[in-house]
Amino acid sequence: MNLQKILRSISIVAIFLIPIFPLIVANSYFFPFITGKAFYFRILVELAFASWIILAFLDAKYRPKFTALTIGVSLFALIALVADLLGVNSIRSIVSNFERMEGWLVVIHLWMFYMTATHLFGFGEEGKRMWHRWFNFSLVIAFVISIYGILQLTGNATVHQGSTRIDASLGNAAYMAVYMLMHIGIAVYMSFVARVKQIINSGFLQWVYPILAVLFGFIIFETQTRGTALGLIGGIMLSLALYAIFGRGELKKSRWISGSVIVVIILIGVVFWMNRTSTFIQDNEVLNRLATISWNDTKTQARGYIWPMAISGALERPIFGWGQENFNYIFNANYEPEMWAQEQWFDRAHSVFLDWLVASGFVGLIAYLALYVLALIAIWRRSQLSIAQKSVLTGLIAGYAIHNIFVFDNLASYVFFFAILGFVGSSSISNRKSITSVKNGGQILSQKSPSKISVWLENKTFSTDAVEYIVAPIVLVALVGSLYFLNVRPIQANTGLIKALTACNDSKNLGADVTLFDKIFSINSYMANQETREQVLACAGNVISGQYPGPTKQAFFDLANKVIEAQIAIAPKDARMYVLGGSFMNSVGQFAQSEPLLVKAHELTPAKQSVAFQLATVYINVGKKDEAVALLKQAYESDPTFEEAKSAYIIGLIFNDKEAEAKKLFGDDPTLFETERIAQAYVSIKEYPKAIAIYQKLVAADKTNIQLRAKLAQTQYASGQSWAAIETLRALEKDNPELKTQIESAIKDIQAGKK
Repeated sequence: MNLQKILRSISIVAIFLIPIFPLIVANSYFFPFITGKAFYFRILVELAFASWIILAFLDAKYRPKFTALTIGVSLFALIALVADLLGVNSIRSIVSNFERMEGWLVVIHLWMFYMTATHLFGFGEEGKRMWHRWFNFSLVIAFVISIYGILQLTGNATVHQGSTRIDASLGNAAYMAVYMLMHIGIAVYMSFVARVKQIINSGFLQWVYPILAVLFGFIIFETQTRGTALGLIGGIMLSLALYAIFGRGELKKSRWISGSVIVVIILIGVVFWMNRTSTFIQDNEVLNRLATISWNDTKTQARGYIWPMAISGALERPIFGWGQENFNYIFNANYEPEMWAQEQWFDRAHSVFLDWLVASGFVGLIAYLALYVLALIAIWRRSQLSIAQKSVLTGLIAGYAIHNIFVFDNLASYVFFFAILGFVGSSSISNRKSITSVKNGGQILSQKSPSKISVWLENKTFSTDAVEYIVAPIVLVALVGSLYFLNVRPIQANTGLIKALTACNDSKNLGADVTLFDKIFSINSYMANQETREQVLACAGNVISGQYPGPTKQAFFDLANKVIEAQIAIAPKDARMYVLGGSFMNSVGQFAQSEPLLVKAHELTPAKQSVAFQLATVYINVGKKDEAVALLKQAYESDPTFEEAKSAYIIGLIFNDKEAEAKKLFGDDPTLFETERIAQAYVSIKEYPKAIAIYQKLVAADKTNIQLRAKLAQTQYASGQSWAAIETLRALEKDNPELKTQIESAIKDIQAGKK
């Protein structure tokens, strides 16, 4: 076997293995549903791309054809890079993190996938045949994943999100929904391919494909992802409409049926909407979620808050945007107090189009939208597809676009979107060097001659020796470098983090080991560093509050200090580490170190109540009670419906000897003033009688609560009522004899006067 065959085989195998990635769940990795898939995809793409590059030097057949779509995809990748480099945190924009595994790295890998698959598979009929085989293999994988989803639906497999919204090996219902949406389009398209006998076993497969499409549609509705369901319905209606309008060469009966189906869908939708409050719909989880779709209800879904934030933020940097992975800057600065019940760290606008507007400005958004436009042009003006096939692919692209209005993108949809781009691009030109027109079903499809660059590349010859001894070694070195630095090292850091966290969670054996984190940092993978730093703080908090020896506690405290400083140095305008670092310092009683961190955090995200709570805690502990009360008052008044803010404000007033003012504002409501938090506040200011009275009421309401009864005894002892504390503990022992040993020990300590 010569070198060309070897290279082509490597590329083909790698490209055909890519559809398996949705099945990958790397349980030994941090974020197992994300990282395993991403590393698998990247490694295969890098192998395929490197082999294709060398192959293209050896054989003109595989060299790039500069079609409109190829230029569009390339410009999109280039503009994304420029936007990321000019963004507020360029390194994060390019590399991303374990939770998302996106950034420019995913964009360039998608470009590499597009370039390799498109030019490796070829153009015209040859290219279509290769893509059809790829689609068929991907449909097999999608079928396996749908069976997994059905097992979840029937209770024979666990739903990973902890709800009834099935997610299979994708780990997220929305990811599964869009994955199925893409494969519905592929299955329906392939059914029309089978009908015209363009594939082997077409007689059998033309019935299999529709069955798969129906199965995948059922899975979409069981994921309860409303945006994708709307995309599916919209895509179907558009496909039918296009076929009915433009299918002049098709059977008149088929066109009338298409139009009739549209009418039926509309009637079903009207009847469904008119009966959306019926018991049948309300009692069905899937139908109920669809029935609650409302533009007026966006506030409860967070999009009503973050979409305006995204638009406002984009207008601040309208040309090239903020760079990928930087929406958090906009979110923190423009946080709405009414969002206290929502996620506190949004890193996406939850709309693909808004995400690209924020990440790369209007230039990047236009480049992204151009991909849709160029794909449609390739389908309708350049390709030799039938009207039915064109209609289906157009509906698929439209359905995907509708889905993207409501959800951020991910690898499970990105890969297949770029596969569709590659397919329609390769279908738009033939292998022949110059074509002026092609007849297809009575239509004349004009096609331009190849560009001068494409012709030059096709006619250019390269010395075999030069390719084998210069090009191939350079490509091989680049491949090894990318595999090592972009995959191997991050994987080492990822698995090292799992090992470190496993040790941290082994509190029984005091397993936490600071050197395990040191090993991760020695790898120096930016992709891993932020997540590792944040996990250090969580682990250090557990160690310092646990039974570990002093030197271990000190080592973790020192490491916590280092990671806080390191992360702030890299992202000085990102509120996240200021909040996490300040909260950690609060938890270990280092209020002097916590104060500047939380002051800066409050400056960067002034409306976030959770930050105000932490900063107020610092102020109370360093004697700045007036500042604490003012801060808590502001947090409460920003949204009086937030009960935690109301309670925190009351506690602040109590700490500042303004209990009367608190009761004047809120009355004597026992749900506000007779809580465990209020009791703890009274204990802190040594108002023991008031604390004891509250604890007694709480214990009377819940005698089974051991912690409350123990706190009552502690408060009684702290107030000097040793006899009352012993009496409370005796009663607790009587109701819980299994605790006799611990209780008797506590009683002896009280009798001995120990604290």
